[in-house]
Amino acid sequence: MIIPHLVRKLRLMTAMVFLAAFCLVALSVPAAHAVKVLVVVNDHPITDFDVNQRVKLYQVLGMRGSSAQMRKRALQALIDDAVLEAEARRKGLLPDAIQIEGAIKNMARNMGGMEKLKSALRRKGLSMDHVRDYIRSQLIFRAILARSGRSLDAKVSEAEVERRMRKLLSDPRLKPITIWRLRQVDLPVENVSPVMRQQLMMARAVEAQQIIRRYKGCKTLRKAAEGIFNVRISRMLDADPRRLPPRLKKALKKAGTRRLVGPIAGPKSVQLLAFCGIRSIRPKLPDKAKLKSQLRAVIRQEKIEREVKKIMKPLRRKAVIEWRTKRPS
Repeated sequence: MIIPHLVRKLRLMTAMVFLAAFCLVALSVPAAHAVKVLVVVNDHPITDFDVNQRVKLYQVLGMRGSSAQMRKRALQALIDDAVLEAEARRKGLLPDAIQIEGAIKNMARNMGGMEKLKSALRRKGLSMDHVRDYIRSQLIFRAILARSGRSLDAKVSEAEVERRMRKLLSDPRLKPITIWRLRQVDLPVENVSPVMRQQLMMARAVEAQQIIRRYKGCKTLRKAAEGIFNVRISRMLDADPRRLPPRLKKALKKAGTRRLVGPIAGPKSVQLLAFCGIRSIRPKLPDKAKLKSQLRAVIRQEKIEREVKKIMKPLRRKAVIEWRTKRPS
């Protein structure tokens, strides 16, 4: 009778040791690595890790956008995936493995081959399972769409493309920019005591006046500085007049291209500024035919996304969606 009692006691102690070890391991996991559940759809949790993985997959597939846009798109897609999965189970529309693998082969063919696809996935830390989940949802959506007798109407007219192009080309960033061309003249005052510095600054200001008297325009700048020791003339500088200090801008306009602005006492030199003229910079515009093709694709994608939202709206109403974080706007 004593032995069974000891055995039970030993088992209890062993269980307690394992429980303590488990708790220690659990406590030792850094909080930074904890997976955060963002939303639960029909008892299916979607985590921030899931969103990050989907964003990486979008990058592999060539989708572009800001980090915030891509994360929002990925989260909404994962919610739709869970909603579609439940709907497909109710209606018996789940795709089989052959359909999924066939769709993956078509995708790989468009991306340059299966090895190229696998290599791109490995670089992002993804596997083919991520692609299978993505393709599975695409096939489910098509099956539900076909069963409902609806289609994605995504025709894009020439007028729509033209309107988008006019709007794009009217962007202020594509307008010509006026640039002021400047050159700076420095007469350094370096490595002197505070007492000597004031005297040397005055002497350099006198030399600056000599340069001002000789100056007849930007092309004569080096000749105007001849014979004066230690003069540094900058290369041509391009300045946006909108960002120049108002007083300096006014002084440059008043001086024009035939006179120098200064002398100006700087921290380590006496300075002069030459206004050498104005030039206009026009941003390079894309090829119109190529731009039209890109805009047509963008407009088509926008139309498809709007239609998808219309189709998903009633399906989402059937689902139980519980947000564990702030719902994105």
